[in-house]
Amino acid sequence: MKTVSATEAKNRLGALIGDVAGGEGDVIIENHGRPRAVLISYDTYQELLDAREKQRRQEALAALRALREQVRARNQDLDEAAADALIEEIGAELRARLSARLRTDATRRTG
Repeated sequence: MKTVSATEAKNRLGALIGDVAGGEGDVIIENHGRPRAVLISYDTYQELLDAREKQRRQEALAALRALREQVRARNQDLDEAAADALIEEIGAELRARLSARLRTDATRRTG
């Protein structure tokens, strides 16, 4: 991994992109001696996005499983119709939460 100043990165951007795309490693860009950004290949970026999405899905699944267990524990005496109504209510709430999170994540990426 290479480290360059912001000025050097500005002056040598084309060459640095070539290095990164050619597999020579990532480039840390510093400003006043402090790391501020990293230049990575597009393939590495895609891998990062895929990993983030996988982690988000795993977290959502874990939250759903925990919620399912909470609902089971609290509602062991419900009849089938009441359980179905509760499931619909919880599903709607979870869809709303996940939609809001996806919008927030999309805003951060395009922000």
